[in-house]
Amino acid sequence: MLREWKILLVDDQDYTRQLLRNLLIAVTQHEALKPRKYSYLQANSAMQARFMFNLYRPELVFLDIDLPDGNGLDVLQKLKIDRENCFIVMVSGISTLENVKTAMSKGAATFVVKPFNGDKILSALQLFDKFINERSLPNKSQHPSSPI
Repeated sequence: MLREWKILLVDDQDYTRQLLRNLLIAVTQHEALKPRKYSYLQANSAMQARFMFNLYRPELVFLDIDLPDGNGLDVLQKLKIDRENCFIVMVSGISTLENVKTAMSKGAATFVVKPFNGDKILSALQLFDKFINERSLPNKSQHPSSPI
C-alpha cells in the first residue's frame, strides 16, 4: 500500500486552487515521477493556511504570496519554523527578483510563476520527488558531498 502524501494548496482564488489541483493530478501520472498517492487540502487565506498546515501536516505546500489577510512570504517563514523539512513551493504572478530571492532565503524550495502550466508543476514535483528520495537515504549525514 502506497503512503499518502498531503499537498496543501494556498491561494485566495478558488479557480487558481482548482487549476493547480487539476494540473497536479495530471502530472503525477508522469513516468519521470515515482508512483505516489496524493491527497489535496486547500486554504484561501494566511490564517486558514496556518490552521490547515498545523492540523494536517502536509509534506508539500503550494503557497501564493498575495493573500487577503497577509503576505505569503511571512506565512512561508512561519511554516518553516513550525516544520523545517516541509517542501514549500511559492506561487505568484509577481515574480520580481526581490520576491524570488526573499522566498528562497526564507526556505522556499522553488518558485513557480503564474500563470503556471503542466511543465512548471511537473518541475516542482520532480524537485519534491528528489527531496523525498534524498531525505529517505540512510545515514544522510555521512554524505556531505551529496548535491542538495
